[in-house]
Amino acid sequence: MESVSAGYGATDIVRTVSLQAKPGRITTIAGPNGAGKSTLMKTMAGLLRPRQGTIRIGARDITALPPPARAAAGLGYVPQERNVFKNLTVEENLSIGFEFIHRKAARGAFAAARQRVLDLFPDLVPRTEAPAGTLSGGQRQMLAMGCALIAGPSTLLLDEPSAGLSPRYVTTMLDAVAAVNRTGVTVIMIEQNLIEAMRISHDALLLAGGEIKGMWSAAAFLSDAKVKSLFLGGTKAGGELLQQDTSDDASAA
Repeated sequence: MESVSAGYGATDIVRTVSLQAKPGRITTIAGPNGAGKSTLMKTMAGLLRPRQGTIRIGARDITALPPPARAAAGLGYVPQERNVFKNLTVEENLSIGFEFIHRKAARGAFAAARQRVLDLFPDLVPRTEAPAGTLSGGQRQMLAMGCALIAGPSTLLLDEPSAGLSPRYVTTMLDAVAAVNRTGVTVIMIEQNLIEAMRISHDALLLAGGEIKGMWSAAAFLSDAKVKSLFLGGTKAGGELLQQDTSDDASAA
């Protein structure tokens, strides 16, 4: 993204944002509530049209492309909510995700893509004929990621993949994100659980007040004084804000 501004109505929520996610790596966008993280993600995905600036995948300018065309260009997106068809089976959700991009694929192409997804998310294997609405929260997130991955994107956008999951399942979900990245997919994600996010990330960006305040290696991010000042509210508050609010309800997993 280069000098991108976007928002709602007459108000810019993100302002002149420039960032580069390095290919083949996991980049986490962190920031306090109200910083504009979800607005930034929706602008990347094409759900919001920027008022100014350009967005590229590699050398290709996708600024003017609508979401379906961005998906065809290699951009996968998993929103935080409403990310599966609950009344359809796991198999049907995966089929829609594949056929949306590959309408004229050769016979057997879906089966091969389906198997790659199930290899990444083995928890879905015994549930392929179950309605998505009957899955646990963690399994639904895996299915949503599978639907985005089955078309073979080069870049995957994730909006808080661990949101609403029990602490036990947060680690499982982010381990799955790391496994996806190891297949060669570039990952850009928003994640509130920064300790877990930095465990699997390569790079971290700080968004505050709708502006990018800097980029760090994941290993250096949480200990940086500027991060603590702009985001964590100082050393004393840091420990309280690193952990995402997660439910202990077993159903969340």
